This record gives sequence, structure tokens and C-alpha cells, in this order.
Amino acid sequence: MSELNLPSVRRRYYPVKTKLSAVRDRVINEMGYAEVLSKYEVKPSTFHVWLHKYKSRVLSEEQHKRLSSRNYKMLYPMTDQERAELETLRQEVEKQKILVEAYELMLELARERLHVDVKKNYEEMLLAGLSRDRKNGEVKP
Repeated sequence: MSELNLPSVRRRYYPVKTKLSAVRDRVINEMGYAEVLSKYEVKPSTFHVWLHKYKSRVLSEEQHKRLSSRNYKMLYPMTDQERAELETLRQEVEKQKILVEAYELMLELARERLHVDVKKNYEEMLLAGLSRDRKNGEVKP
């Protein structure tokens, strides 16, 4: 059998740090695909493998960084004004939750007892209400 004279393919070795950096540039820094390929001098198929292999790791590292930076901010105590504002906001959120529950209960009662699906027929009901008010000479803001 004759020996083939194929050119030897030289494989490049990329450290994991470089691979992670390339994936980070694409995923976190939102660098263009072609720009990443050019910057790291890598083939599209190779970079695709890196993305598949390291994307979740890069994302989890980024999430960890964000969480730890938030914890660092928590080392500083809140001022009295910030505490008061936080309490006011918490009370407002609780009021809004109660209102949402009341509205949902009213919608459920309308559906069950009056057989009217307000969510589904809301626009039709608004139009009917507006036309009825105009006939009576009333104008509502």
C-alpha cells in the first residue's frame, strides 16, 4: 500500500482560561461572534464547542460575582431614612397584594355566579359601558 503524503495538521492548544475568556466575551460582554473568532484566532467549529462546554460555567460564575457584590453592599448599615422608606414600601406592597386578591375574588365570583368571564370580555364590556353612558348623556373621564 502506498504511503499518503498528507500535510500534517498542527493542533493549537488553548488554555481553559482563554476558552473561558472567549465565552465570557460572547455571552456576558455581548461581543460579536466574528469579533470573538478574530480576537482569539479560533475556528467557528472550535468556538462552538467552547460555547457548549463552558457557557453554563461562565454564567454561574457571573451570577456568583453579582451575589457576592450585593453581599458586600450589605456590610454598610442602612440609614434611618432608608429604613423608613423600606418599611413604607413593604406596607404598600402588602396593600397591593390585598387589592390583587380582592380583584381576583371579584373576578372569580363574576365568573361563577354571573357566568361572566370579565378577563375574556373586558374590552367588550368597556365598549358597551361607554356606549350606554353616552346614550344617557353622561360622560365619564
